[in-house]
This record gives sequence, C-alpha cells and structure tokens, in this order.
Amino acid sequence: MNPSNTTSRRVRSLADSDITALLHDLASPVRLASQSPNGFPLISTLWFIYEEGFFWCITQQSTLLRRNLAANPRCAFEIGLRGQRFKVLRGQGLATLDLADGERMTERMISRYLKDSNGPMAATMRRQIATEYAIAIRPRWVRGQGAQKIKT
Repeated sequence: MNPSNTTSRRVRSLADSDITALLHDLASPVRLASQSPNGFPLISTLWFIYEEGFFWCITQQSTLLRRNLAANPRCAFEIGLRGQRFKVLRGQGLATLDLADGERMTERMISRYLKDSNGPMAATMRRQIATEYAIAIRPRWVRGQGAQKIKT
C-alpha cells in the first residue's frame, strides 16, 4: 500500500442524527487528543456536549490543551458508551477556541454534569469564567467501534 494514498481517503462517518441518538442524555467525559509543540500527543479528559454537529468542551486559558489547540486545531477524540450498540465513538476534528462563549458553555456543563448547580464545584467553575474558553470541535468523521450486545 502506498502511504500517500491513505491520507487522501475519506473515512466514512456516522450521520449527525446517529451521533445525536447515541449521545442523548450521556453525561460522561470525552478523551481529547491534541498535538503538543514537541510533536507528541496530549490526551485531556473533559466534559462535553454534542450540539448541532459540534462537540463542545471548556478549558482554562492557562492549560496546555488550550495552547496546543490554538497552535494546531487538529484533534482526535474518544467517548465511551454504555448500553449502546457501540462501545466507543471515535473521531477526528478541527477545534476552535472562543473566550466569549466560555460563560455560556460553562453554564451548560454545570447544568449537565453537576447534581448541585449552586454547590461548591459550580461556584468554583463560575469564578473562573473570565478565563474559560469554549472549545467547538467540528468533526471530520465520527465512527462507532466495538459492537456490543445490549441486555434487554
């Protein structure tokens, strides 16, 4: 196989409606890989929301993840699934960072992932909003992998 041919092939992706159905009400993290300046990947575990064809996450201004994505928006991700037809969703995408949208996405993460939206963790997150970046990942492709039997 000619290695140059592998980069031009497009990976078949799940439809947006399939991704939405698989992630509906899922409150587990995404593992997001970015490329560090030294060329090695960095894996970050983040909360996420899938909305209108984008995977949304948040990260602080001071993180390596934010610096990596600002320098190189290409990323890969994996989400573990339970009780679905696949064990994981995997994909690649391009990330954009938006400080102005950090507050909106922080509030969305608080309401989705925290049982007490006024508790100490939520208060800590709100105190950091001024330096919280929203990450919008536009997937190039998303695949379900590892078919599993669903118990009925």
